[in-house]
Amino acid sequence: MTEFEGIYRRYYAQMYRLAKTILYEPQESKDVVSDIFARLLRDGKLPQKEKMEGYLMTAVRNRCRDVISHKSIRERVEKLFLQESLQNRIVSPYDDDRLDRLMQFIETEIPPLSRQIFRLRFLREMSYEEVAQTVGVSKVTVYNHLSQSLQRIREHFDEVKKTAKRS
Repeated sequence: MTEFEGIYRRYYAQMYRLAKTILYEPQESKDVVSDIFARLLRDGKLPQKEKMEGYLMTAVRNRCRDVISHKSIRERVEKLFLQESLQNRIVSPYDDDRLDRLMQFIETEIPPLSRQIFRLRFLREMSYEEVAQTVGVSKVTVYNHLSQSLQRIREHFDEVKKTAKRS
């Protein structure tokens, strides 16, 4: 048995329990622990034995925090977009004319980087992490661009709606 295998066998269950306590999701918890061991294996550097448990538990907590943060950002933007769609303020799937107007607005009024991020996230259905890697920005930047784009879209369609009511 290699040193790495020994560490895996000794700490896996403890790391998994900690991740599950934080995330409440068995599969995500397994993924977190697997990611940490994959990184250790890839880097080839193991912490000193007396620091191993502290290092691994801190790595689990940090990775769980990243997972929660990513989820939180994704859920907030998707909730905003869903809210707008459900309220029929932007577009419904059955309204081709409004969809065309939405796409036209995005093409002409949303800045290029925000437009690219919007397309990758909502049209290609990429995750925040995938969008961030593709564009070369952080996940927070992706969230900020999407949030600003949705705000501009909302304001535009609110104005269009007000104008239509006046007519």
